[in-house]
Amino acid sequence: MAALAGAVTHETLAGIVNPLLTVAHHAYTATQIPYESDGMRRPGGSVLIAHWPVEANGRPLAGARCSAWLDDYYYRIHLSLEGIDLGNVVSIQTTPVQVWNAWFEPRTLTAIDGLDEGITVSGQPAPPLLFAALQERSYDLSVTPDGTPVLDTYITWVFAHGAAPQVRVTANRIIGWVFVPDWAEGVNERLAWATDILSSESMVEQRRALRSAPRREFEATVYADGRERQYLDMLLFGWSARMWALPIFPDIQQIAIGVPAGALVIPCTTEHLDFRAGGLAMLRSHDAGDVFDAEVVEIDTIGSTSLMLKRATQRAWPAGTRLYPVRSAQLREAPVLSRITDKLSSFEVGFRIVEPSDFPAAAPALLYRGRPVLAARPDESQELTHEFVRLLAELDNGTAAAPLVTDVAGRTMPVLLHRWVASGRADRAAWRSLLYWLRGRQRALWVPTHADDLTLIGIAPETSSTIDVAYLGYTRFGQAHSGRRDIRIELADGTALHRRITGSTEVSGTVERMVLDAAHGVVLSPATVARISFMSLCRLDSDSVEIHHLTDSEGVAQSEILLRGVRDDEF
Repeated sequence: MAALAGAVTHETLAGIVNPLLTVAHHAYTATQIPYESDGMRRPGGSVLIAHWPVEANGRPLAGARCSAWLDDYYYRIHLSLEGIDLGNVVSIQTTPVQVWNAWFEPRTLTAIDGLDEGITVSGQPAPPLLFAALQERSYDLSVTPDGTPVLDTYITWVFAHGAAPQVRVTANRIIGWVFVPDWAEGVNERLAWATDILSSESMVEQRRALRSAPRREFEATVYADGRERQYLDMLLFGWSARMWALPIFPDIQQIAIGVPAGALVIPCTTEHLDFRAGGLAMLRSHDAGDVFDAEVVEIDTIGSTSLMLKRATQRAWPAGTRLYPVRSAQLREAPVLSRITDKLSSFEVGFRIVEPSDFPAAAPALLYRGRPVLAARPDESQELTHEFVRLLAELDNGTAAAPLVTDVAGRTMPVLLHRWVASGRADRAAWRSLLYWLRGRQRALWVPTHADDLTLIGIAPETSSTIDVAYLGYTRFGQAHSGRRDIRIELADGTALHRRITGSTEVSGTVERMVLDAAHGVVLSPATVARISFMSLCRLDSDSVEIHHLTDSEGVAQSEILLRGVRDDEF
């Protein structure tokens, strides 16, 4: 039989039933228990007494209040912006700023500090100004081109209870150069790289580029008449040492579709022009003499047929308006004005671009021995020079009949002048891409002389690797030397072969036979060969290259470069 554990319950005198009370508790007297109301008291019970809250065995407790989401957003003053970087300021730039009183009680704005020259804050009544609890007010912060050239300041909203939120404002103030050049003399552009060259006594070089992008300068002749001359006088007097928004004059175009005020898109041509995302552009009156009718806009992105702007245009511009890419520049030196009359002045002005002028670098597609070939013929409307240089050391004690001259390297290097003339934006872009690929004096490419250096006098079968040429003394003077061992064979149909001369012999007093490194692949004859020229592996002889823009980018430009032979292909 199972045993069960249990307890006998008894009702106490107060009528309270509790199974946990022992039998001995039946002798207790009635307990005075308070009730929530008189209606709940049993007859003869205790009187209703309020003892709440009840404290028993009190003791101090150590602790800290934990932060909540409420504390992260309230009990402070909020600004919608922490900083504004306006970049190059060429016109009034306005940015909205929201100020929010995140307190649950009113706060008073006592002042707005940091309003330097050319900075204004508008949109609300002047301080002192009461912000109601949880109230937000909107301000317009404007920066003008007037003031210090470099702006880096804080705008502070000062409140009576000690809060002082700030907005940092940074900008470069620049003024648009609105005077157009005299195209009768064109515009000169100079690109200048920097190359460190270590050269040995054997004319072997190690070359290192010191600039990732070239320095860029523009020079032009300008005429100013009447009010334009007066305005120029004031500009040069007050702003000559500061930053200018310089239009890239050769890249001018006239917009075909008018642009309304408040527009964020300018329909235009962008291919092969010096526009850049984040850069500037200038809209200017089609009247070249109206220097007061111009607007500089900031470019956000560039499309194939339009410019998207960061800020809307301030006025309407009709079809025919001039549009220029713009670069930040400084005057290279103060121009000297020549006063032709009391109203007319002329001067030469030179600008240096102060921002990186990047451009896609591209070498010629034609390769020979792993290096590009400058196959384009130079302009021969003027004489082209061609010389040879040697590494000579001269020792002269002053008493000898002649100084002692030593040919240190025992070899010569050709120096060629290459003149380039191009018409149209595509040709200009290709030439500029080649210059950017060369990086001044750093890189080398194959350069034919484009002269009639060898005269073919016999027929050479397509399987042959030899040619007979009129005697020129090659076997005696030029065999296997850099600059005279590689040739370009131009055919009458426009194709060209590039070969290396591996040997030569004098067949007779009028004929020399040359052995090439590969078969011709075609039949060569005096009738099918237009020209045979020597080729040299060359670099630029100078880090500076000039481009003379005779007209705008749709017209003609000229450039000259000196090319110097190197021994890079021997190692």
